[in-house]
Amino acid sequence: MGAMAALHATAQPGPQVAQIAVHDGLVWAEVDARGHTLHFVLDTGAASSCVNLATARRLGLQLGKPLDVQGVDGRTTGYECTGFNATVGGMRLPQTVIAVDLSGPSRACSQRIDGLIGADFFQGKVVRIDYRRKLLSREATVRGKPAMRLRFADGAICVQVAVNGGGKRWTRLDTGCTDALDWCDGSCCGAKGTGKTVALAAWMGSVRPADVTVGTAELKCVPVTLRRRAIFSGEAGLLGNGVLSRYTVTIDGIGKRLVLE
Repeated sequence: MGAMAALHATAQPGPQVAQIAVHDGLVWAEVDARGHTLHFVLDTGAASSCVNLATARRLGLQLGKPLDVQGVDGRTTGYECTGFNATVGGMRLPQTVIAVDLSGPSRACSQRIDGLIGADFFQGKVVRIDYRRKLLSREATVRGKPAMRLRFADGAICVQVAVNGGGKRWTRLDTGCTDALDWCDGSCCGAKGTGKTVALAAWMGSVRPADVTVGTAELKCVPVTLRRRAIFSGEAGLLGNGVLSRYTVTIDGIGKRLVLE
């Protein structure tokens, strides 16, 4: 799941690195919030960071105005919360978050999801996700490394992807997706409505092997989950952990670039 809001996350003194875990097909990090240790999923497919509704109440967060939140498989109601004071590895999370019920996705995981670290966390900084060493870190620069362009639009982070030699299409970069690639096959790619968006996804559909190009990276026989309709407006699909976990991923939220090593 995920949603939309864009406050710059300000770095805190001290180490800018957090230990992460990779299980249930997702990337997990421990978040410190008001003396509580919370289990958050790193979800670049979520346009803004989220807190589970029950966790928000446990932390004493005041629920603000209701919001219509669009997810992969439907719509739900979330609530804007301000004053969220939390850090991960010394890096401050956005102070404005969306409180939304994450009990459904939690039931599919081996532990409770207290919240999502969304795309807004990456605004204005360079962040590296090292799947092999299990580290999330803030970097000073990505200079000297080949990079591909990212699009930050409506709170979502997108990269250009091509399937089986077809044209490149903007695809949501989604560490909250357990698949390799969820893809609209073009037979009926009508867009859903816009709004707050959430993309935490574990989808079982028609899966076919395909050759996938992400920037200069060419991958053979990638299991691609095909959909008849686009998930989000103006996007071809979701590029998930089935591909991203093969790399060390650096998201440059300043220069709007992506590096896959």
